[in-house]
Amino acid sequence: MAGRRTKEASRRTPVMEQFFAAKEQYPEALLFFRMGDFYELFYEDAVTASRALDITLTSRGKSRQGEEIPMAGVPHHAAAGYLARLLEQGFNVAICEQLADPSTVKGIVPRGVVRVATPGLTLEPDSLDAKADNLLVALHPEGERWGVAALEMSRSDLRACVLADGAALIAELVRLEPREVLLAEGHDALRTTLTKVLPRSALRLAPAAGDESVEERLAAHFGEDEARRAGREVEAAGREAAATALRYAQSAQPGTAIRVERLVRYDPNERLVLDEAAVRNLELVRTLTGDRAGSLLHLLDRTKTSMGARMLRRRLLAPLADLAAIRRRHDAVEALVVDAELRRDVRARLDRVADLERLATRVELAVAHPRDLGAIRDSLIAAQELAAALRERAESSTDDAIAQLAPTTLAEEVLGELETALVDEPPVATGAGGIFAEGVSADLDELRTISTSGKDVLLQMEAKERERTGIGSLKIKYTKVFGYYIEVTRANLHLVPDDYTRKQTIANGERFVTEALADLQAKILGADDRIKALEAELFADLRARVAERARELRRLGSELASLDVAAALAEVAHRQGYVRPELDEGLALELEECRHPIVEQLAERGTFVPNDVRLDAEGARLMLVTGPNMAGKSTTMRQVALAVILAQMGSFVPARRARVGAVDRVFTRVGASDNLAQGQSTFMVEMRETATILREASRRSLVILDEIGRGTSTYDGLAIAWAVAEHLHDGIGCRAMFATHYHELTELAELKDGVVSYNVAAKEYGDDVVFLHRLVEGAANRSYGVAVARLAGVTEIVLARAKAILADLESGAPLPGGRRASLRGKGQLELFAPPAAPEEPSELERTLAELDVDRLRPIDALVTLARLKQML
Repeated sequence: MAGRRTKEASRRTPVMEQFFAAKEQYPEALLFFRMGDFYELFYEDAVTASRALDITLTSRGKSRQGEEIPMAGVPHHAAAGYLARLLEQGFNVAICEQLADPSTVKGIVPRGVVRVATPGLTLEPDSLDAKADNLLVALHPEGERWGVAALEMSRSDLRACVLADGAALIAELVRLEPREVLLAEGHDALRTTLTKVLPRSALRLAPAAGDESVEERLAAHFGEDEARRAGREVEAAGREAAATALRYAQSAQPGTAIRVERLVRYDPNERLVLDEAAVRNLELVRTLTGDRAGSLLHLLDRTKTSMGARMLRRRLLAPLADLAAIRRRHDAVEALVVDAELRRDVRARLDRVADLERLATRVELAVAHPRDLGAIRDSLIAAQELAAALRERAESSTDDAIAQLAPTTLAEEVLGELETALVDEPPVATGAGGIFAEGVSADLDELRTISTSGKDVLLQMEAKERERTGIGSLKIKYTKVFGYYIEVTRANLHLVPDDYTRKQTIANGERFVTEALADLQAKILGADDRIKALEAELFADLRARVAERARELRRLGSELASLDVAAALAEVAHRQGYVRPELDEGLALELEECRHPIVEQLAERGTFVPNDVRLDAEGARLMLVTGPNMAGKSTTMRQVALAVILAQMGSFVPARRARVGAVDRVFTRVGASDNLAQGQSTFMVEMRETATILREASRRSLVILDEIGRGTSTYDGLAIAWAVAEHLHDGIGCRAMFATHYHELTELAELKDGVVSYNVAAKEYGDDVVFLHRLVEGAANRSYGVAVARLAGVTEIVLARAKAILADLESGAPLPGGRRASLRGKGQLELFAPPAAPEEPSELERTLAELDVDRLRPIDALVTLARLKQML
């Protein structure tokens, strides 16, 4: 575009000069250029937007080379929807507004960029997910370590931490799930990984710091005292990342200061740590297919406010490690579980609360409209009623937790001012008028009276003038040419007072004006415009006064969100029959009749089979779980991990009884998946995840391992699984569940005191198998693989052949080709024994014996016959 600008400079109109000046400021953003009732886009921006938004691509004039200049546009009143779609696709959009009313400007209307909307910095409700934080994350490398700063612009919240390595960084970014990530040049491998694990995040090049130091940036934003505090509490890499985030955010808000009051240090290791694999495999916020429906968060989210929904998500992804704090959360949930009437009342009142956190930031940044202030007022009224109801209930209750539920920050001054100032239902647009109630402004009331009853005011003036002059026929009239005037007949001209100014002589008299009539005319004819202008001025003043209390509003929003989360979890616990867990500093984990919170919802009512699980790092700490596929091994292990996460986030758990010795990390290695984009096979992914667990797990961790060693040969897989299990038991000593089809692994229960063997029971009826889903002590004696294959619909001839080969393997008979299959040790296959002579019965006879003719369809019978003939 630079070359095009140079060649066409001499041909540009003044308006296009404005366009190019704005575009030069923000070359990487699409430019929404306000022209009348539309935002127009030109050149490459127009082409890009037309494709992204599926809007018509037109043209405006021609370039010097005679080529048409591409143009596309969207109506300004519908721009929010188009903007949201562009941000969702990862674009940045610079908004270039008309800076004056075109009707009051002679010549070209001044224009300038007022803000840049980016995926991580937008404040538009249409562009924000009400139930998730909208984060901008800046990264700063420091050797192997990474500084991370997370800015939630819509809540004016900035937090920073320093992480030990790339694995910890990925885990934290998955937890945060930012909409936008700032990363310096280079780091190509990390960019590739982030593209995969954060598909919704826009990756941006971090802005250059220039000559400004980190300390100068922080001091310029926070002030010297706050910058010094941040310097003491936040490590250098974290401060670097925070400065980058602030620099980027400020560049997107030209002329408006970013309202972030402090930089808060946080440490993910002070919480229950969940890595990327645990968040994904346990389907905490999304299913493995990427859907929210079916996740644990979807089940738990019975919140009534957007603030509560976001807090619930944060708590689920960062459960606590502090037992006292966890118990306080449990106290709040229990109080609302026990008192069903109070719970219903609280939830009904919360339903009237708007998103105070985000509204406060909109007010601070001067983008809130009148209806936003109305929503704040209505929310404050609901908060006051809520606090009063909770205090009243607390006085008559013996449960101290109820008193702690009541919000304490009620912003009464803000409420009083908004109640006095605003009408019951304020409009969305400031220019629409009708914002303020009567009595707020004497000037406004007068203008409204004139606007709505101008004729009555004129009649009153006419009557006064008749009385003052004694001219009974005096009339006040109006024409488009002369406006309002006083008409006096020729016979009464001698009674005209000196303050009348002659305007026009007519056939039967004369027309006059007075200073009072001219003033009234100006008021009547310009009343509506003056009303809008005065209301806009009054609204800006009111919004500025509310902005001074934005911090108070956000604090109240946080208190209401916490109450909302407690009420939602209490509702879930009541409806689903969850129990309050016992938490302590011990290393035991005891779950009686534990259930999987999601799977039990999918099963028919009353059919889900609960299970008991007991693990103790000082005793039986490693549980080996065997059993057939589809019997429920993975479900049982997942539900144990979910119970721990629920307990430590402050929720009740799906069990009859639960005792949880505090856990510092939950690790999972569940399921199989190739990472073909990075050239990693299923086995490589499995080994990488296993390596992370063995490197980072501590004695207080909970480890869930499912089918380690499947992706390689039998001997290699068994050897790896055995060694991993031994290390978990001997080296780490943590609580762990290890599902396997290597039955040889169950010998560990006989060799190690801390290893116990369990299996998920199944019953075989003829060739069919029934899964009982019950966890029972002891190892499974077989895997029922052929029976499961039958359930999956594998054709009968293949099943019959498989059963025949299985019988050979178990008996040591020759395999096809003459090699002998024998059992080595306890069931380990030896496939390389010397050839032996065929033994009776023959291969054909054995296959026929295993064939279930009653199950064959006609087409299967023909296929089977062909295979038997081939075998013969």
